[in-house]
Amino acid sequence: MDHKELVDKAAMWLKNKFNCSVILKEFKAYVFTGEVPDVIGWHHNASILIEVKASRGDFLSDCKKRARQKGRAALGNWRFYFTNPGIVKKEEIPEGWGLYEVHGKRIIHMGGNKFNNTSTVFESCKKSEVALLLASHRGLQNNWENSKKIILNFTEEDNI
Repeated sequence: MDHKELVDKAAMWLKNKFNCSVILKEFKAYVFTGEVPDVIGWHHNASILIEVKASRGDFLSDCKKRARQKGRAALGNWRFYFTNPGIVKKEEIPEGWGLYEVHGKRIIHMGGNKFNNTSTVFESCKKSEVALLLASHRGLQNNWENSKKIILNFTEEDNI
């Protein structure tokens, strides 16, 4: 699968498996962390970041990002790599991250953390996450085309 196909699959996975109420795909906005997440979603009060890697080189470049360095502000209370098979070795999964591989229609947990609904792994940079959400809202107001990169899936629990 190419990068775009993996991003689309990851977004639908967040929507269907985790019931995320808001999902942003490759949404660019100025944020303190400097990140442009491939996919990020919110499930109740926790954020789930997915970094899609279609190639080994893409993964190795990601490891060098400022937000990946220990102690740096970053997006996501949960952080996962979402890859084609064989891109990332189990021993290369950063501490606290999880690895999921796409095998056709199946998404398989290959190592690291798994999402659970009871606790979070990371303290995310909330000011960057709020900046992303506000920018996406402005985009919806100003240009309906931007809505193609945002999936809204409100439920009765969200009290809107």
